[in-house]
Amino acid sequence: YENMKYYDMDEPVSFRNAYDLMKKSINDPDAITEFMDIMTTKFLPVEYHVNSYIQQNLVEIYKTCAEMRDLLSQDVNRKVGTFEAKALYDRLQRFEPRLERSLQRGTVRLGFLRQRPLRHWDISIAIRYFWTFICCSRRSRSLPLAPVSTETIGIVKQARHLSALHQSTILRREIRDMEALFWATRESDVSSLIFLLAFTVFFASIALTVANIFQIQVLLDVAFWAGLASTFAAILAMNHLTRKLLLLLQLIGVLGRKSRSVYTAADTSDNLRKVRRVTWTQILLTLMRLLSAGGAAVALPWAVAINGFGDQIALNNDLPVLIAVGAVGMAILSTIFFFFVEYVVRHNLDPKLGEFVCESFREEIENIYEVLAMPLNNIDAKQVQEKETWEYVAREFLHRYRFDAVFAADRFGSIFQYIQGGMQRR
Repeated sequence: YENMKYYDMDEPVSFRNAYDLMKKSINDPDAITEFMDIMTTKFLPVEYHVNSYIQQNLVEIYKTCAEMRDLLSQDVNRKVGTFEAKALYDRLQRFEPRLERSLQRGTVRLGFLRQRPLRHWDISIAIRYFWTFICCSRRSRSLPLAPVSTETIGIVKQARHLSALHQSTILRREIRDMEALFWATRESDVSSLIFLLAFTVFFASIALTVANIFQIQVLLDVAFWAGLASTFAAILAMNHLTRKLLLLLQLIGVLGRKSRSVYTAADTSDNLRKVRRVTWTQILLTLMRLLSAGGAAVALPWAVAINGFGDQIALNNDLPVLIAVGAVGMAILSTIFFFFVEYVVRHNLDPKLGEFVCESFREEIENIYEVLAMPLNNIDAKQVQEKETWEYVAREFLHRYRFDAVFAADRFGSIFQYIQGGMQRR
């Protein structure tokens, strides 16, 4: 209706009447089919044929109606999960304006400065990030003070519950999209936190340098606490590296079972062993970085405590120095080892690595495809719809098995491309 007003067209009385008639029997596939027939015989070719933009909107409505009809035509027990579906729909309706308010749409000045309200400042986002650990998501209901990321994961839990009531045959794509929104929001919050910590450490270092040169006691007292910001950065790094280590350990176990399976071809098994060796190098590299971050997280606050309250601490004052030296040494070793992994181990991998990995998981990938496949419509090309399905399959598979934690972008991209290509052998 708003688009028709924008293009100075008359109020769509006939369209509104047909739409209201369909809404009275919204759960009846025949009523939806009748409305779709009216669109293809009356509205699209006759009443609104002069405006292609309006036609495009009508085509989108037609596609939505087709999806609704296909969903209602599925062989599922519609009496199960009726209350849960209504609750999820209402929750999504309330979530939309909250999500819109969370987006940063301010004016960009000088090419890089965005005008933002206070709730979008980095300090506010950092507070909100820590608040997510206290304000846990609820499957049953929304929380008034919950951040967007918390509410998003709550919606994911509720959608999973509804999908489980139907043997996980519905809402699989929607759940994957909502999970992507959650991780995008979380990573955005982490980026703001990293920027805030780096900003604090940078200016605290300048303040400490100026204070030492000019012996300004006030600046010395302020810069004294700069090490705590670095401590938070080290803890944040430990959190990330711990998650990565757990993902790698899970992946190494799966690859081990696949390579030892009697159903795996000999050449594929050999290539999986190569992938396992690369995964072990990543585990070692991640462990070295984790030890370095852990050492920094211990040494930095300990050094602050000794410098400020040294007389009240009975422990050896040389211990934080030794831990810090060990952390720096481990960081240097991990950097050297990283270059070895990147330019020796990864560089010598087979260019067809994506095909070998995917073929060893072919049965599982095909099962994912069967779950995520949607009935084909008669609007978009078959190739376009198949491509969209395979994209969801690739996202689902690579979310389950995090090969991105092992390979660089080129080798990881080959896995993604092989799945998106329909798993066709070359």
